[in-house]
Amino acid sequence: MTPPKLTAPDWVAYSSPSHNNPLVPRVERLGRIVRAAAADIETVISVPFRDLYAPSRTGLGFTLDTSDESRRAAWALIGEWLVAASVGASCVAEGLGSVHNWFWSGSDRELGTVPELAIALDSDNAVELRALMPYLLDPMAAATRRDLLRAQSTAEERRARKASGVYYTPGDVAQLMVERVLSAGESTRQHLWLDPAHGSGVFLRAVLSAISGQPRARDRIYGVDLDPFAAESASFVLTAEDLVLNPEGPAPWDRWHRFRRNFATGDGLLIDTTLTPTQPTFDFDQQPNRPQDGHPLGSSGPWRLESAFPEIAGNGFSRVVANPPYAALQPADVNFHIPYLHPVTGLGAKQDISAVFAELCSNLLPSDGAMAIVLPLSVVSSTRAPFPELREHLSKQPGWLELLSFDRVPDALFGDDIKTRNAIVHLDKAASARFTVSPLYRWTSRTRQAALGNIPVTSVDGLDGVPQTIPKIGFDWERELFTACASQPRRLDNWQTRRQLLPLERATSVILDDSDVLALAPTAYNFLGVVREPYRAVTEGHDSQSSFSILRFDSDLHASAAYALLSSRLAFWIWHVTGDGFHVTNALHRRIPAPNGDTVRLGRLAELGDKLWKAALPSPVVSTNRGSTTVAFPTWTHTDLIDEIDSEVGASIGVDYAARLAAWHKQLVVVDLDSERRNMIGKKTS
Repeated sequence: MTPPKLTAPDWVAYSSPSHNNPLVPRVERLGRIVRAAAADIETVISVPFRDLYAPSRTGLGFTLDTSDESRRAAWALIGEWLVAASVGASCVAEGLGSVHNWFWSGSDRELGTVPELAIALDSDNAVELRALMPYLLDPMAAATRRDLLRAQSTAEERRARKASGVYYTPGDVAQLMVERVLSAGESTRQHLWLDPAHGSGVFLRAVLSAISGQPRARDRIYGVDLDPFAAESASFVLTAEDLVLNPEGPAPWDRWHRFRRNFATGDGLLIDTTLTPTQPTFDFDQQPNRPQDGHPLGSSGPWRLESAFPEIAGNGFSRVVANPPYAALQPADVNFHIPYLHPVTGLGAKQDISAVFAELCSNLLPSDGAMAIVLPLSVVSSTRAPFPELREHLSKQPGWLELLSFDRVPDALFGDDIKTRNAIVHLDKAASARFTVSPLYRWTSRTRQAALGNIPVTSVDGLDGVPQTIPKIGFDWERELFTACASQPRRLDNWQTRRQLLPLERATSVILDDSDVLALAPTAYNFLGVVREPYRAVTEGHDSQSSFSILRFDSDLHASAAYALLSSRLAFWIWHVTGDGFHVTNALHRRIPAPNGDTVRLGRLAELGDKLWKAALPSPVVSTNRGSTTVAFPTWTHTDLIDEIDSEVGASIGVDYAARLAAWHKQLVVVDLDSERRNMIGKKTS
């Protein structure tokens, strides 16, 4: 079922990276002002934080270090100011004290002392401020590769963000994922939504925007996060959104507390899902049996969501969205529980906890539940634990499983400043059983908006090797080609006699006769780095110590034919749809089909391979990085010879794929057909 297209909230454009809107640098610029303002506010206020901002019910893991109270109060006042500014309240012009009074209007609480300070954000655009609220209400500086090369004033915070694996989720990604989940199932019951790593509320804001017209929308949004700041920040973000969506209604503070009572401070990795929601482990009618505040939930052992939110007992969360941390597990004695709580991925949590969150989310869902979670691309491509185990686990869930894969360049899912390859996992347990995937998708910052709304998908049900190997394809012809390649009796590795991993310099010194060898670079992007005569690269200045695959073949005839095969668009396509979009592993040689006993075709391929190598030799590409020089001999511009090779291979496997793969490769390399610069590149592929 195609997800319904939601009307994009007005904040999506401002919170989504694009050619004219580099999100993270803009957040960092405004964030510096906000962090400086918070530091100044902290020194001049006297606010009873616990009386004002503690949640209105106990058992949520509310944690407040006395030494941190003034800092938390300062950030709460920043949150109030951003709420007022994002809804255009006139009190903003008067100062922070007036905003504080406006926010708590109608409350009988003691408000403390807040002077009329001004916050000098250089933006008077209310929609922009509301769009950026989740990112500005984050005490840590933004983390980008570029910023690490700049002034070191926030370097420690940047390193902390990178170590914790927490990155900003753009608004359009949150919108896309909520759309996927909203389309799930046919149930008419009022679903409860959960984000088990909610941060400052990017996903939950998208949820509120999508369901605001439904009954009791405010009461159906829940979150868990280990950071004590997160519950407060997310409550401000949702309050601002709710004031815009429903201007008539309770005062800001009343709305804030209504959201706050549904946010727990706790360790999501220690949530216990081993019992069904109809078998609670706590007596919810007895307050003493509920967890005590003062420490995050999970500090002393596993905990149940029903213990924090008694009202969900018997129902559970049927809608889950998340962008969990991409990081190694931090050492703690209590973490010995994780492999028992999450038996599929728990043993691999030391390296990456994101997979554990994916298992958690899937296990939280009832029979009509649905989730969307964004993860590293490892969930689709990695052969290292716990990701193959996670793929197996997800594929065995009832309903519809969809994996959308995203490349890191030209643009990335989280924006051009945060270069990661990602996947969105969508599971709808109530849907008919099917398994769909997308290509390893690319776009430019100019085409992002259109690209995210038109991701191609196709079924991989019944394909050999799935789910351990998941081809990243989006069209029926790709499925047919993948099936044809998999059915061939011989592979390129059948021609090999030996494979060594050596730097090219060393390879040329130990291999005296390289007529029956070729070298394959360890990484790739738009073409596979194949060298027919390794000494040629060294002669041109290659001195990188990265190890190439040195492949020796039965004869120089087989080596030349292998060079043709590895230079074909088919070989590149197989690498692209089965790998991680960067590394070239030995698995590739076992997947490329080779002619089966056809000596005539072998001879033709060898002849074409020799011609292609001679054509590539005069145009080496020399690049230097950190004092290391790499030499490559790209062949993808020699389209006539590549066309002939593809025709030969296509005839061998019985599929005439040449024209389709030529168009596919051009689209992959060019991406943005309307870009003048890319049109120049595109001419080389024609």
